[in-house]
Amino acid sequence: MKVFLDTNILIDVVARRAEFYEAANNIINLGIEGDVTLCVTPMSYATCVFIARKVLGYQGAMKVLQLLDKYIEVVAMTPTQCHEALFADMPDFEDMLQYKAAFDAGCACLVTRNGKHFPQDGIPILSPKEFLDSYVD
Repeated sequence: MKVFLDTNILIDVVARRAEFYEAANNIINLGIEGDVTLCVTPMSYATCVFIARKVLGYQGAMKVLQLLDKYIEVVAMTPTQCHEALFADMPDFEDMLQYKAAFDAGCACLVTRNGKHFPQDGIPILSPKEFLDSYVD
């Protein structure tokens, strides 16, 4: 099963955000163990480095992402997705770019801590807890 990780989930793991780390790390471990295919966009990596460097420094953030990279599939972002996101009636352009990439990559769900910024039809939008609860069930 392909699982798209919103950027905030990737940042939670890389920057070890205390409040969110455990659930995000459990999801990453499912990918490391080969139980799911984790997907992100190139933009997720860029944003993650930008945020996590404040905690780990640039080299530290890069090193963590380099270690995780072999367990994560980076999916394409296209001009068509950009155009569709630009004209979507949604509150967050970046989240719509992520959603379009996840949809086009055939992901079974999108995991985020900010579900209200995503369409509620199409791919299921799950919190880390919702995903882990449904995956275990």
